[in-house]
Amino acid sequence: MTLVNMSAMLQKARKNGYAVGAFNILDYNSMKAVVDAAVELKSPVIIQTSVKTVKFWGFSTMASWGRELCENVPVPVAIHLDHCKDVDVIKNCIEAGWTSVMIDASSMPFEENLAATRIVLELARPQGVSVEAELGEIGGAEDEIRVEDEDAHLVDPVKAIYFLKEAPVDCFAPAIGTAHGIYKGKPKIAFDRLKTISQKNRVPLALHGGTGLSEEVFKKCISLGCAKVNISTQLKYAFIDGFVNYHYENPDEYNPLNELKAQYTRVKEAVKSNIKFFGSENRA
Repeated sequence: MTLVNMSAMLQKARKNGYAVGAFNILDYNSMKAVVDAAVELKSPVIIQTSVKTVKFWGFSTMASWGRELCENVPVPVAIHLDHCKDVDVIKNCIEAGWTSVMIDASSMPFEENLAATRIVLELARPQGVSVEAELGEIGGAEDEIRVEDEDAHLVDPVKAIYFLKEAPVDCFAPAIGTAHGIYKGKPKIAFDRLKTISQKNRVPLALHGGTGLSEEVFKKCISLGCAKVNISTQLKYAFIDGFVNYHYENPDEYNPLNELKAQYTRVKEAVKSNIKFFGSENRA
């Protein structure tokens, strides 16, 4: 199976009450760990790439990794550009072979966000690329974007419904009180706003800031239409700890392939645990 966009997998997930994990990778090793985990558990999966990571490795390089790793896999895999504010970067990703993109114009006034999303839809639709958009600002830090807690604001459900009518995206990320990074305290989730949006529109919703949320919060958000769950910080920890811990335990051994294997294993284990928890195992 070649790379696919995320529309069908998310629609199926929302209809059947589970979520597909969107895992932010950092290199070929972590991308392979995500794909292999999905294959082992027979799960759909989303390879998620930050703008910073794409710029570090290059558009064609990362796209070629995805094509190679997914050419013959028996599960649906999408490669998705996360939190991008630059339409030129989105264009380059679409041209290189990304199957899904996110336009994050949430910091702009409502009408400008809507206009930017429409532009991206016009770019993506002819290429069969799915589009995610965001309304309200999700707190914390993601890539080069930082939203301080006092500046993070929740989505307005009325505006969200209008937004989705005027810009029918494939996935919608409403700001409901989650945050990127590590939570400093217990997050206050606006389940009421999530429920209102979910009842008025059947678009699959995205839950950002997934690392560190409680089991109760995850399950409730998924039941309210969150068919895509972003996991980034947890994979960063697994990526670094897998490599570093192996070296600490084997200080006299200088065979980098063993460290890389330990890193791969740690990332794959993290991905598998989330796939099982989100309920997408055996859903391919």
